[in-house]
Amino acid sequence: MEQIVNHKSYIAHRFGSRTKGDKIIWTSVILLALVSLLAVYSSTGLLAYKMYKGNTEIYLFKQFAFIIVGVLIIYFAHQVNYIIYSKVAKILFLISIPLLIYTLFYGVKLNEGSRWIRLPIINLTFQTSDLAKLALFMYLSRLLSKKQEVIKDFKKGFLPVIIPVAIVCILIAPANLSTALLIGATSMMLMLIGRIFHNRRVYPDLDDLVASTVHANSRLSIEHGTRRGQLHGNGGYCNQDRGEGE
Repeated sequence: MEQIVNHKSYIAHRFGSRTKGDKIIWTSVILLALVSLLAVYSSTGLLAYKMYKGNTEIYLFKQFAFIIVGVLIIYFAHQVNYIIYSKVAKILFLISIPLLIYTLFYGVKLNEGSRWIRLPIINLTFQTSDLAKLALFMYLSRLLSKKQEVIKDFKKGFLPVIIPVAIVCILIAPANLSTALLIGATSMMLMLIGRIFHNRRVYPDLDDLVASTVHANSRLSIEHGTRRGQLHGNGGYCNQDRGEGE
């Protein structure tokens, strides 16, 4: 009996050592994954009846497969030394800017917006704003970490951080305003955590401004998503999306 208990403790220790990280973040990931399953299953019924003759489970299984792949990516990504991400961040950011410019002028038109580029060999569409969002947050974290000694200086601390955020948001906004607003709000939260707004002499009321901006952007994005969901439910975009996919 004692050997069984020791064996279980050894397995738990090995599993815990291989899944390092913040337990709150892991819990949040699992909860959001479960919520996404419910959201996809409840919102794709009409589309499933139109596209797959009433097979409402197909989108559920697809979402479950995406979750499994996503969790595996998170697991392997969190094993990588964060210094490597810091080195890659600048390269990704510099790559994402010309991709956003190309998408803005030559991207695939979908739902009144040019948000996608088509990959030539595999013939799949790719949303460049997702890459730019990831690259910006990585690059922003890198800048905030490196500039802590001058973080309260307007020219040396604030401007080098806010300029990349402004560039990405301006390039994304014409085609996808809600995504640009969410990126701007999330960037402000990162800057708040990075102590960039703590100097009251330089930025007297920016803490309150950041909080109100994040709240307003979140509400606007939710309302924008709700309107799009209603249009999908009424069949407003179904035919267009189907035609684009074909």
